[in-house]
Amino acid sequence: MEDLLIILIILIPIILWISSAYMLSKWIKFKLFFIANTLLVITYVGIIIYGKTAIWEHDEYGLGMLFRLAFCLISHVLIVFIFALFKRRKLKNTIANRVDGSD
Repeated sequence: MEDLLIILIILIPIILWISSAYMLSKWIKFKLFFIANTLLVITYVGIIIYGKTAIWEHDEYGLGMLFRLAFCLISHVLIVFIFALFKRRKLKNTIANRVDGSD
């Protein structure tokens, strides 16, 4: 049971990330959005791994860093997935309006 939970914790963000990329793939600004998000994730990871701040005290075993990293990446994927849902809906409405001629 615990193994299944660990697998789900790993797979769900990956599935949401792939779904988001698929939903936004027809968007004109997809490449720019993808590059910006990649740079943002690299910045997150860099700050969490290499950033030494007073907020994060001594973490002997590195579990706090792993939690912050997982939380940051999962929350980023969820925010992008929600954005993708809204953007996909807007793209479909725009395409439908062009087909109807009511643009």
